[in-house]
Formats: sequence, C-alpha cells, structure tokens
Amino acid sequence: MDAVTDSPQPPRRNRRFRGQGAVEFALILPVLLLVIFMIIELARLLHAYLVIENGARYGVRYAVTGEYNDTYCADGADAGSGACDGTGQRVEEDSARLPSIEDVARAGSTSILRDESLSPGDPGYFTMTVCSSRLGFAWFPSDQATMTPANCVPTEDAGGPGDRVSVTIDFEHPLITPILSSFWPQLHLVAKREGIVEQFRTARVVGLPATISGPTWTPTDTFTPSMTFTPSDTPTPSETASPTASDTPTMTPTSTASPTRTPTPSCALLNSPAGLYQDPDENDRIDIDITNANVASMTLQSWTLTWTKLWSDMEAAYAGVDGVTVWSSLNDTTSPTSGTGSYAHSGGVTITWFMDFDRPSCSGTCFPGGIRGDLTITLNYSNGCTVTDSLSRPTATPSRTPTRTATPTRTATGPTPTPSRTPTRTRTPTPGAATATKTRTPTPGPATNTATSPPGSPTNTRTPSRTPTNTSVVPTATLSLTPSQTATSPSGG
Repeated sequence: MDAVTDSPQPPRRNRRFRGQGAVEFALILPVLLLVIFMIIELARLLHAYLVIENGARYGVRYAVTGEYNDTYCADGADAGSGACDGTGQRVEEDSARLPSIEDVARAGSTSILRDESLSPGDPGYFTMTVCSSRLGFAWFPSDQATMTPANCVPTEDAGGPGDRVSVTIDFEHPLITPILSSFWPQLHLVAKREGIVEQFRTARVVGLPATISGPTWTPTDTFTPSMTFTPSDTPTPSETASPTASDTPTMTPTSTASPTRTPTPSCALLNSPAGLYQDPDENDRIDIDITNANVASMTLQSWTLTWTKLWSDMEAAYAGVDGVTVWSSLNDTTSPTSGTGSYAHSGGVTITWFMDFDRPSCSGTCFPGGIRGDLTITLNYSNGCTVTDSLSRPTATPSRTPTRTATPTRTATGPTPTPSRTPTRTRTPTPGAATATKTRTPTPGPATNTATSPPGSPTNTRTPSRTPTNTSVVPTATLSLTPSQTATSPSGG
C-alpha cells in the first residue's frame, strides 16, 4: 500500500485574516487623503498671505519716494515740450504715480492664482487700493464677511509730500481640498501697509522764483549840479563893458510812477485737492473743487465731461459753479457732454464746478446710491491751463445677507366651548312606599300605573308625569304626590 502524501496547508488563522490588511487600508485611506490635502491647503494659504503682504510692502515703499514710471506720463495742454513737464508737471506726475505704485505692488504679488478681471467674491479675485490722507479723501477698510474690497472715496490718490499713503491688497484665495471646497470655495485675504510720503518736491519749490514778484526800484528826486565858471589868470581888463550874468537852466528829473510787476499765473498752482467726487447731498450730482493759488485771476473757458449711461433715459441736465447754474438746458443723452463760456476764477479762491443728471421718466429716487460708472472731467482755462480728473464708481454688488422669513403661527379661531356641568337628578322609587315625582311642566294627562301586590299586601298606585327636556328654559319644579292605597283583606277574614 502506497503512502499518500498531502500538500501542506496554510494554518487556519492565516486563511481567516488574509483580507484584513486590505479592509483596514480601505478604511483609513479617505482619512489619510483628507489629512494630506489639509496640509497642502494650509501651506498654500500661508504662501498666499505672505505674497500679498509682500506686494503691499513693495507698493508703499515705492509710494513714499514720489517716483513714477515715465510711460504713464500723459502730456497735457501746457507749455512743456514733453510729458510730465511744463506748467502742468505736478498734475501729470500725480496721475502717473498711481499706476506706477500698482505695478510695483503687482510685481511683488506673484506666484498666486490671481485674476484682476474677476468680480468681488469670485475665487482668484485680486485688486489693489491706493489712498492718501489728503483733505477730502476717505478710506474704507475691507469687509471679509461680505467679501467687499477696500475703497477710497471719492477716488484713489497717491498723496503728496508729508501725506500718509496706504496700499491695500484684497485677494480671494481659491481652495482645492475636495470636500472643503464644495461649500467653502475661497477665503478672503487682506494686506495693508502705510507710510509717510517723503518731501520729494522741496527742491522744486525752492527753485521756482517765477511765482514771486521781485522788488522794483523807484528813482528819488535829486538836484542836478549847475555849471560854474572856473577862475583863470587874465590880464588886467581894460575898460570894457562887463558881461551880464545870465541864469543857466537846470534839468530837474520828473518823478514817474513805476509799474508794479504782476506774476504770470502758473498752472502748477491750479489744482483739485479732492478730485471729482459724488455730491454728498444730492445723488444725481457730481462735483469737483478747483483751487487757484495764484495771485492773478484766471478764466474758465470750456469743459468736457465723459460719463457712463446707466439708463436709457439718463441725461446730463445742467452744470454750473458754486451752486449757480451757468450752463442750463443741456439735456444731453449721450457722452461726452461739453460747455463753453467765460467764468472768472479769482486768485486765492476755490470754486466748485458741478454737473446735475436727470431721468425724465423717473420720479422719486432716480439714482439709488448716487452716480455710477466711469466719469472724466477736463476744465480748460484761457491761459492754457487744464484740470483733469476721473471718478470710477462701480455698480453696487448685492450682499449675501439671508432674509428672515416669519413663520406663521396657527391660532384657533372661534369661541372655546365651555363644558356644561348640569347634573340630572333621578329619584328611584322604593317598592311599597310612596314615590315623589318632580315635574317641571304641567302634566299633560294622567297616566295610572298600578302595581298589583300579592294578596294580603297594600297596593300602591303611582301616577308618573312626562317631563319634556328643555335646556334653554328653567321651569318651576312641581312636587306632586298621589298615593293610592287599597286594603285587601285575606279570604275568610
């Protein structure tokens, strides 16, 4: 008989727990992936915050120096030969400084998923706000709860020497964690830096003597010496007729009034500190304050305003200076709108030019929130000076505020029934005795109920009364007792 050889079998314990490792790995894998993604997300968030902090720091360091990029210089209508020079040099430099600061802040905020063309609240939205402490400018901080970026009213401004300037960067950081990003797609990050603008215009102010009138010399009346004879040795005169002395005329200067030199008006002293802004008292009006720091007067000859048409019936109605309408009945429904005239702007005086808009088909609040869109004003003076400023007010973005809805409460209407507790008394007659019957109404007819007792016992006759039930009338109770007894003697008695 041959011996049978069996192949070795694995132990029963190994066969039973062969798939335990795969099951445990399948259970722990989602948690492990979530932890890994959270680590990556926190690293991206820290990197994005450091990037926008670096961009704001770069921007404010560049802003305090007063430098600018020449490519942003726009040559105005002045006497200069190129851009950012001539009589309007200061205004042109201020206009070029703002985009130059934003370029430097943008260059310091690289390597993040940013897109400046997006709207506030979208993942990847990126914007910069430059504001100063000049008179009339107000800075509003960012609101992270409603994802609203910072704002400078009436417009952004880079400031001047000695002003405080701030650079704010708002960035909607997009999240990539699979589960977290489905209900929390982005995180609003804000970075803000401030600094004091250096006195970069001090040397230029010292080197501008043309705006200061120098002293004039007035001649003083002086005596002109007269010609006198010089004695000389002469021979003894003979008897001749002696000459007769004659008066020699003396030239006396006549004092004349010397003209006083009036300095030529400088375009650099014509500026708008606050720029173009929304009128705080009227929603359909925009204003701009122009200060003439010259001694001499200047004449405002014309102006041109480009504006954004928000409604089909929106029109530029009228314009004026210091609350007085100078250009009336414009009724211009298309941009740009212009006007010509002659308005004297005295030296050392600040005037306020305004434009009032209208909507003929509207009544009530026709411009909710004020004038919106992009507006640019250019004012031209007779000596070639120009004041230009812009205002950009985007349309209002609805905030994501939940609306509370009152939950109606169901209230039972109608009177509440009151239980009636009217007990009914019932008297049960006892056999062999007289029964009292309580009646509430007159008895309609006699009814005899005779009970027959066994022989030798008395007979009780009860007369019941029919009492109808009436819950609305309280009848008078009547007690009627009609006993009837019949004595029956036993037989044979």
